[in-house]
Order: sequence, then structure tokens, then C-alpha cells
Amino acid sequence: MNIQQHTYAVDDVEVSGENKVIEHDTASIIYVAEGEVEVIVDRRTFSLVSDSLLVIQARTQTHINVLHGEYIIVCFQNYHLVKQGSQLVYEVDPLRFIHEFIYYQGVTQSVVDAFAVLQESNTIYNFQTLLLQINKVYEGYERNGKQPAFEEVLQYIKKYAHHPLTRELVAKRFGYNANYLSDSFKKEVGWGFNELLTHIRLEKAKLLLLGSTLTIQEVAKKVGYQDSLYLSRKFSQRIGMAPSKFRDHTRLKNIVTLQFTGSLLATGMEPNAYLSAYYNVPELLQPYVESAIPLSNNWVREEIEWDDKKPDLIIASAYEYPNKSYIRHLEKIAPVVALEWNKYDRLEEVRMIGDLVGRREQAELWIDRYTQKVKEAKYRLKSIMQPNTTVGVYELRNHGRVGIWRPSSRGAYNIYKMLELKTNIYIEKEVLEPNQGIMIEESELPFYAADEMFVIVHNKEQEPRLSNQVWQSLPAMKREKIHMLRLEDFWASEGVALEEQLMIQMDYLLGKKKSDIYL
Repeated sequence: MNIQQHTYAVDDVEVSGENKVIEHDTASIIYVAEGEVEVIVDRRTFSLVSDSLLVIQARTQTHINVLHGEYIIVCFQNYHLVKQGSQLVYEVDPLRFIHEFIYYQGVTQSVVDAFAVLQESNTIYNFQTLLLQINKVYEGYERNGKQPAFEEVLQYIKKYAHHPLTRELVAKRFGYNANYLSDSFKKEVGWGFNELLTHIRLEKAKLLLLGSTLTIQEVAKKVGYQDSLYLSRKFSQRIGMAPSKFRDHTRLKNIVTLQFTGSLLATGMEPNAYLSAYYNVPELLQPYVESAIPLSNNWVREEIEWDDKKPDLIIASAYEYPNKSYIRHLEKIAPVVALEWNKYDRLEEVRMIGDLVGRREQAELWIDRYTQKVKEAKYRLKSIMQPNTTVGVYELRNHGRVGIWRPSSRGAYNIYKMLELKTNIYIEKEVLEPNQGIMIEESELPFYAADEMFVIVHNKEQEPRLSNQVWQSLPAMKREKIHMLRLEDFWASEGVALEEQLMIQMDYLLGKKKSDIYL
């Protein structure tokens, strides 16, 4: 018998436009869909603007001040089991959560939907579903290795860098002391506040200079500077060349790719050097970069023999890019542009890279070629696959867990977006519609299983897991429709990699290939 160690009691679910004081040891979740609400907890102020959410561990007192609009508030109690016998005895546990506060900007649709369901039916199950959806978002912050509060500040500055931001304004916005905020920036990424703001503005300027036809004056306005002279001075100081020279695509002969190699290849351009990690260049892309220099993860500290091919541009991922020391190392080698990884539609990403390197026409030619291959693949599948056949993409993870990723990952773009194959209803609702990956326990797999299952494995040692009862009971296993894919080939799914991955996927779907587990 499974006995629940922790439980909850929901005191109230309310939509309000009024000021409010929450007394005693009550935990709460506050969501502002539209408007602005100030929340004061233990002398710390949170400013919740539209599409913001705050989870507060039980405190002595919480003040809610409405500036305009309204908010949804869920007040609840945490309990933990203290006695087990003929009766279960639970006591209030005000410090149940690991984190005192969880603050989000950009609330996902799954969280909004969970709020709506809880408002309709105030049950413990619906409340736990809401907490689960909130925590899924929080796991993303943990994977990034930064505290969510600081990450939110960083994202806010990136989003509003074109406004006249000041250290004091941002500190007040997030309820920090201005000096504390500066210290946090220094500690986390090595920047002072104004230094980081300048960096973010210049990064946006680089993308606009290379990827648009805006005048330098228009670029200056877009990134937060009043005139082109000020931008030009700042740009020349930091980047080492004038904006007019930087945007000249004809100078881009030798490019280093630390990410997005597949997308650059789709423009018909081979990098001069590339980070050799599989998340940048899967094994199936190796033939495309044979003449390029492979770089190790520690390459910035190594002596690279560039000969007469010193890099003109480095294309990097913004995921690694707030770190000042890392950036300075890169900028000693060549100017850098950093893009958000795993954010854009895969075809739009190819177009974006095409614009940055002055090869938009070649990018469109590749997109036409790729979409024609997809069209032919769909025609071939139509003759052998029933319309209601479901297909899914999964990945074996550690500790008996299975990852189910969104369409931009692990070749899933081919399956869900391009071939438009039907998938399991739970994958549709929990992964595709909110566009977010999930992690499930292996025991839950039958609920997410499909008629044909592509399974990413990290190594051969993982394959014995497929001999357990859960996997062996799946209809796809019995019909020999479990298709094993190597992580080395499917880690990245950008540009030309998608084209190569499509051929492997089609061999399985057409029955031309079977996984080793059936041989």
C-alpha cells in the first residue's frame, strides 16, 4: 500500500482586483494574466506584470497591492505525515518547499490551463497538477545552472535592453537592493550592470547589422541608443571594427561554428572550424566537415594553427554566452554572434543563419530541396501506413526515466512537423501543444507509447533496459516497431542534419531496417 507522505489543503482559489493581506502560515500562488501587482513578503518586493507568476512558501504575512488589472490567488496549506497506524496523522508543514520563492515571467500555456481547471473544480488532484506544471518550468532553470531569480533578471534585461534601463530601476522591479543586484551580476557572470547592458545591446546590434537592411541609425534606435555616432563609438571600442565594416558579408570567408553547424551547411557554406561535440556536429555530419578544423571543448585555451584562415566570425549559442571570461576569450579570436539555441523553428533558423552570412538565397534553395524530400517521403508512407498510426520519439535517460522532447530535438521535427505523423494523445497534449519536453518514469511509458517508437540510446549498455517488463509489454515491441537511434547521430537536429536523419527514420518506417534488438 502506497501511503502519501505529503499532502495539501487548498483554502481558496480567487480572482481579485483588490488589495489583500495574507495572514499566518499560508502558502500561496499568485498569477497575473494582465495588469501589474506588487507583492511584499518579508520586506522583499516583487512586481508582477502581465503573464507573471509567484509561488510563496508559507510566511508570517504577505501584502498584495494592485496597481491595475487583477490576479488569481491560490491559498493552501502543506502537510506531512507524522503518524502511521489505524489512522494517518498529518501536521502542517509550512517549510515544505525547497525554495522560498518561485517567480516566472512568461507563464506556459500548460500552467494557465491548470489554473483554469482548478478554478472549475477545487480538488487536491487538480491542485497537484498545477504544482507539477509549475515545477516542470522550474526544472528548466535548474538545468541551466542559475538561480531562477537571477535568470529572470537577466531575461528581463535582454528583453527590455532597448529601453532606458538603470541598475536602480531593475533592482526595484525585482525587489532587490541596487548594490546587491550589482554584486549578484559580478558573482554570476562577471559583469557590472552597465557593462552587461552595453554587451546585450551590442549583441542585438550585431544580429541586426548582419541580418537586416536597417540603417545604422535605425539599428541604434532598435537597441537603445539615441544616435548612430554613439553606437558606432561603442561598437568600435568593443568589437574592434566599425558597424559598416562588420556588416559587410563579403569579408566572411572563415567561420567558426560552436553551434548551428548543420544550419550553416544548409546555406552551402562549410565552416573553417567547428566544435567537435555531438550536440554541434553529430556523426552523420562528419563527411560534410572533413576539411574543417575540429575544436575540443577546451579549444579557447589551446593554440590553434589557423594558418592563413584566421576566423572572420564565430557563431555561438547564447546558452553559454553571458559569461564574461568566456566571451573575452572568444573575442580575442574573432567577432562573435550568439543565437538562442533550440528556440526557433528549424527552417527559420536556416533562414536566419543565411541572412547572417549573406547567403539567404542558398538557404532557400536548401529548404526547397529538403521540403521536396519530405513531400516524397509523405507520399511513400501514405501507401503503407494507416492514417491512425501513431509515432513517437523517446530517449532513454538515467535512473529509469524516459525523455519525450519537443519537436526541435532529436530529429522529432521530421516526425511531428514535416511528415505530420499522428502521435499519442498524451504526447500531443503535454509535449507538442505547450512545445516543451517532459521526463517520465519508465513505469508510465505505456500511457505515452505509440504504434511506432523511435528510441534514442546513449550507448549499447542501455539496450538491456528494453528487456524489462514495461518495454516487453508494449504493442510496438511485440510488432517489432521499436526503432533504436544513436544519440551520436541525433543529438543535434539543425539544417543538413535533419536531411540525413530523415533518411534513417524513413528506412525504419518503410520497413527497410530493423533494430538490433530484433536480430
